[in-house]
Amino acid sequence: MKLKTTEKGLTLVELLVALSIAAFVTAAASMTIITMMRLTPMTNNWAIALRQVQDAGYWISRDVMMSQTILVDSDPGTPTFLTLTVPQPSTVSQPSPPPKTIVYQFEDMPGSLKRLMRNDSVAGQQLVAEYIYYDPINDPHSSTKVIEYVSDNRTLTFSVTAHSGNVPVPVTRQYEVTQRVPP
Repeated sequence: MKLKTTEKGLTLVELLVALSIAAFVTAAASMTIITMMRLTPMTNNWAIALRQVQDAGYWISRDVMMSQTILVDSDPGTPTFLTLTVPQPSTVSQPSPPPKTIVYQFEDMPGSLKRLMRNDSVAGQQLVAEYIYYDPINDPHSSTKVIEYVSDNRTLTFSVTAHSGNVPVPVTRQYEVTQRVPP
């Protein structure tokens, strides 16, 4: 078959330019996919640590707001972290029930991390958070701790730190909670 003079094919230069553009797009796409595959486990571990910190902050804040008394245990030798006394609602059968006690304490996990447990004198024991970093003796600045309880304005300030997997930087959040129940 004979080509007409008005029909033209691709020149070698046009073909090389098209191939180099395709190679550039393919290289950029593959680098993006490789980066995403590498970051996904780290991002997942960071999200796990963040969720644990948020869970601990939620439960402690919730209980502190409802508590009448707060007792902070700053002795690193004991697993107890915080003890709260919470009034119980009255019922027809028991118009003035005794207050319940809620104790937050640490349990060992494999490695140097801890579980934060909530022991309710009425409801029993509950896991609040895992992967909590608690080492007040060797690393007091980065460890989970109650920073301050001011009884005048009934405010508790605390920080929670968590590690998970291969996250190079721990997740730390600081909370400030004011009691709502009168003493």
